[in-house]
Amino acid sequence: MIRTQWVEDRSEVFLSVVTVCRNNLQGLIKTWQSVKSQSCSLEWIVVDGNSDDGTLAFLQNIEDERVSFVSEPDQGIYDAMNKGLECCNGQYVVFMNSGDRFYDDTIGERLRMQAIQHHLPDLLYGDALEEARSGELLYKTARSHKRMWYGMFTHHQSMAFRRESLSSIRYRLEYPIGADYALTAELLLQGGTAAYLRKPICIFEQGGISQTQHKQGQRDQWFIRKTILGMPIVLRASIALLQWGVRLVKHSFPKFYKRVRFSYEK
Repeated sequence: MIRTQWVEDRSEVFLSVVTVCRNNLQGLIKTWQSVKSQSCSLEWIVVDGNSDDGTLAFLQNIEDERVSFVSEPDQGIYDAMNKGLECCNGQYVVFMNSGDRFYDDTIGERLRMQAIQHHLPDLLYGDALEEARSGELLYKTARSHKRMWYGMFTHHQSMAFRRESLSSIRYRLEYPIGADYALTAELLLQGGTAAYLRKPICIFEQGGISQTQHKQGQRDQWFIRKTILGMPIVLRASIALLQWGVRLVKHSFPKFYKRVRFSYEK
């Protein structure tokens, strides 16, 4: 394990940005460029899965007291995210994976103002931009958090959690794709409050595990709706059928799906 020297007093930090990575140095550099441009008080915590592509040397060469990192083997992305959460000092936590980035350099400050305006809600969330491999940016509007029953209402990178509200919640490793859904559902079911920022928070690179391993993701959602949301089998089956129909439209009529689900950013 390799860990930077922690700054002793980070009590005034508003935002902890947790980035998990493994052998994605170029993506990590892109994320760091975005993080360091934010105007709010923040810290960047990187949890690296023992990369061998130069990631460690890059992190060691960053001369910024806001940056801390761990480099060691882990049990997967959600185990790494749990490790990062244990290291956070900020009022709010955003999980921004390597290659992902903030929409612009005002997002951290906008989140801070939103938190103050809504009396420090347990969850802040906003819209997202999906970056296709062609470089095209697709604007994805968040659904209401009150539709949690359907699934994640925005990208996980477009959510900021109040750290104190996660004191008794962690990512469940039994859900290899859907642990972010489980954690968010647990928070809201415990009476967590949420506020919506009508602006993109992240630019998300398409092709993440939730998109490439959607069958496992569907299985995770099925059991999350059963064990956490407590839904009867008829409702779970109805939602699964609805999602199957949406996927069918997405793959059979991709242009129509894009027009309905996304708008375009230039």
